[in-house]
Amino acid sequence: MRIAVTGADGFIGRYLLSILLAQGHQVAAVSRRSDHAPQPGLTWLQADLLDVGQARQAMAQAEAECLIHLAWFVEHGRFWTAAENFAWCDATANLLAAFKEFGGKRAVIAGTCAEYDWNYGYCVEGKTPTAPVTLYGKCKDATRQFTEGFCRDNGIEWVWGRIFTPYGPGEPAARFVPSVLSAMARGEVLKCSHGRQFRDFLHASDVASAFAHLAANTSAAGVFNIASGEPMRLADIVAICAGLFEAVPAVEFGAVPVAEYDPLLLVGCADKLAATGWAARISIRDGLADYRIKINELKGSE
Repeated sequence: MRIAVTGADGFIGRYLLSILLAQGHQVAAVSRRSDHAPQPGLTWLQADLLDVGQARQAMAQAEAECLIHLAWFVEHGRFWTAAENFAWCDATANLLAAFKEFGGKRAVIAGTCAEYDWNYGYCVEGKTPTAPVTLYGKCKDATRQFTEGFCRDNGIEWVWGRIFTPYGPGEPAARFVPSVLSAMARGEVLKCSHGRQFRDFLHASDVASAFAHLAANTSAAGVFNIASGEPMRLADIVAICAGLFEAVPAVEFGAVPVAEYDPLLLVGCADKLAATGWAARISIRDGLADYRIKINELKGSE
């Protein structure tokens, strides 16, 4: 299958490209950068998707049957409230129009667990209300509604993948897991929140494999949680990480305040995705152990 991927050099995108190429797909990867090395089966297309003309040109060059759209504004610490979210609503609408114009048949787009009403804690597709409290969540949910209507009216198959808590090498260093491992690797006191929050962690490789699976599985349609379905308390993640080091790391719980809108429980039901034949391959313990090795390798190369 000829697949166009946006956000191809982002956190999830880099894992996704390897998976798609290994599966034998022809991939057109869209990026703002122009310095990517060529690979068999992979074509890099330079485009700023916030520019309507460049987005259209990228879809014209891609000639893709399927689109996996991961690109969005995700700068750590800013994306929850950033005005750039509005621009990406428009960019996604323009991208879908161009995708249709040049023969696109199936669109698989990254959503977020932030679309759900977090008062419910355990989120099930089609049952848990969407009532986002952040600007990021509101813009994603608005884009999902547009995507559903546009694709239905234009005969395009569509899938919306709501990502929960991805982790893994390549994510921003300030995010939870890398900040925990890095502090422990440096022998610093880890300052964190109370740690009682439950989250749904899924390795980035498994997130990417879920998107690849949904792209190729043409019977899958609508909204899917990209989640493990397993609640993990943040304090337990810290404990697993601590167990990966010889010296017992010092941890100060309660040193970091919790955002007002931060829910105690945010976990996705993964039954709908599992029913399509997909399953995660990397356990949280194996994923963290591998991550610790890579953190150590980076530390040694400094």
